[in-house]
Formats: sequence, structure tokens, C-alpha cells
Amino acid sequence: MKGSMAELKTKINGIEFPNPVLTAAGPNVRNGELLIEAAQGGAGGLVSKTISTVAADDPRPTIRCLPCKSLMNCETWAETPPEEFIEDIKKVKSETVPLIVSIGYKPEEVALLGPLVERELHPDAIEFSVHYVGRSVEPIVEIARTLKEVVTVPIWLKLSPNFLDIEELAVAASPYIDAFVAINSFGPVLDFDPDNVSPYLGSEYGQGWLSGSSILPIALSIVYRVARAQEKPVIGVGGVSSGIDAIKFLMAGASAVQVCSAAIKNGHSIYGEIAQGIDRWLDSHNYGSVSEIIGLYGKSLTKRKLFTNKPKMTVVEENCVGCGVCVSRCIQGALSMEDKLCIVNYDRCIGCGFCAGFCKFNAMELRKG
Repeated sequence: MKGSMAELKTKINGIEFPNPVLTAAGPNVRNGELLIEAAQGGAGGLVSKTISTVAADDPRPTIRCLPCKSLMNCETWAETPPEEFIEDIKKVKSETVPLIVSIGYKPEEVALLGPLVERELHPDAIEFSVHYVGRSVEPIVEIARTLKEVVTVPIWLKLSPNFLDIEELAVAASPYIDAFVAINSFGPVLDFDPDNVSPYLGSEYGQGWLSGSSILPIALSIVYRVARAQEKPVIGVGGVSSGIDAIKFLMAGASAVQVCSAAIKNGHSIYGEIAQGIDRWLDSHNYGSVSEIIGLYGKSLTKRKLFTNKPKMTVVEENCVGCGVCVSRCIQGALSMEDKLCIVNYDRCIGCGFCAGFCKFNAMELRKG
């Protein structure tokens, strides 16, 4: 049996992180001061905002909170020149957690920025983003190849969810990079104010990139697929706002997670809160370390139940408390209450399993038909 506290340390490319919750490149870490606040808030590693060879000039407003518990933004990269940004980031080296600097976007840009960043900042790793590179494999591989030739520190490739054949890209880029980061924000997307018929963002037609809770299922899928397709470590990002979210990414195959939108919405203490949530979950489920759960989801698939014909929703009577929540959720009209017990009408039930997701008492269970 393990002790009362789980081991949260994780190691990626020989870099030891005190906990698996890192910052993600974005407005939450747009300068050195915010990176330091993230470290003080409990982040196990610091990833800077992406820098390019020229400063960005993003049109205001750039960020909007949407009703779906997500953010839409039209920010691009750092709005300061690379030399000024690097000088500002130097103060971050006083922190005790690893530093990863994000750069982009073209081969000629990373060829210039990579050596500059390594020489001036001595980062633990360099992350490069391909958010604006397109959807072909070879241009992205060329960036990875170019960066590999000019730096000695580990290289992380941050993937875009818009790339169609993510496995093909992962396999092709794997020889030149040391870890994958999945995923960047999704888009372009659009939302606007219908009362004033005006855009929320200052971009061309009000478009932006979606991040936060809405993209978590997309990110989980890509993390799982990339981890399965090749052997390099994967860092999960996209909608992580709680310890449970992070646990899902670790089980899907990630070695750590990154956080952006949750920090914008809740402040820098969120990193430590997520790490504490991971610790509590591991402890309550009798796991001794983060490493024990990495990739568990893939392993579980070999043991899952598969139904060869239409299954039946079965009520576990000893668990049913007669709350009726499941009845109100069944669009097929297959559930009813009799004597404070849920009853299934099998002429109407299609075995979709939707109602089970609303039962807090594990009283609804799909079984063989």
C-alpha cells in the first residue's frame, strides 16, 4: 500500500517536473511577470507565450468568454519583439520549475529564434507551434528538421486540431522531435452579439479560436491517437480546468498537461488547484504516483464489454432511489416510475445508454439483450 500522499513528479525528456500541471502558451503567460505568478500559483512547469521574429499586432478586443464555458480569442503570438521578450523572460530563470520557450512558425524563423532562445535563456526545452502552417505533413516536418539542426535542447511540437491525419504527422515528425503537445485551440469559430448585430472580437469578421471545456473531448482523442501512433511523450492541453480533467489526459496517454483558458478565467492559483485535485484523486483511488495511470485508458479497451446485438437498459433495483431523473431524460419515452422504482419499456428502449449518464446512484446499466 502507498502512503497518504501520491507522487506527483513526472519526467519528460529527462526534465523532472514537480507536478504534471504546466502553463500553456497564451495570454495567461504573455510576459515574465505572469510566468512567475504561474510558478507561485503551483505550476509544475512554465511554457511561455509563443514568440516570432516580429511582434504581433492583434486587433482589440481579443478574448471573449462564451456561454459554453469556453473562450474565443483572436490572439496570435507575443506582441513584443523577440529580443525584448527574451530579456523579459530572463527573470523567470530564478524560479525552480522547468522553463519551456514557445517559438514559431516557419523554418527560417525557428532557425533564427531557436539558437537565440537557447543561448540567452538556456530553457529546458523549446516548443514550436504549427498553428498557422497549414495541413500538409512535409512543411511541418521541415520546421522540426530545421529546429533540430540548430538547437541541442529537447524539442516539443504543438499540434493543431485542424490537421486531418494526425497519426501520419506524428509518425513523420517523431524522428526530429522529443515530445508532442496536443492540442492548440480549434477554429476558426464565430459568435457575436445578436442584440447589436456586432462581433465580439476585433478580427476580420469577428472570428476566433475556441479553447476551454468545449475542446476537451477533441484534445483527449488526439492525445490518445498520437500516444498510440508513436513512442515519444505527449503533453495534453485543451479544456483542463480540474484534477479530473488532468486525470483523463494522463489515462489517455499524456505524461503531463498544460493549462491556459482556466488560468485566464480563474487566475494563477488554478495550476496548484489542479495539481491538488490530481493528488486527491490518486490518493482516493489507491494509486501511488502519476506514472501508474499514464495510458490506462488504452489498456482498458481490451477488457471492455462489446454488445453484438441491441443491449437492454437494466435497472439495478437495490441502487434505485426513485428520483426520476432518468425518466425526464429519455427522449424515447421508455422509462417510467412505479412505486418509486424506474421501469423500462423495452418496446421503446433503443439501448442508447443516455439515461445512465444522469444516474448518480449507478442504478442504470446496459446488459446483453
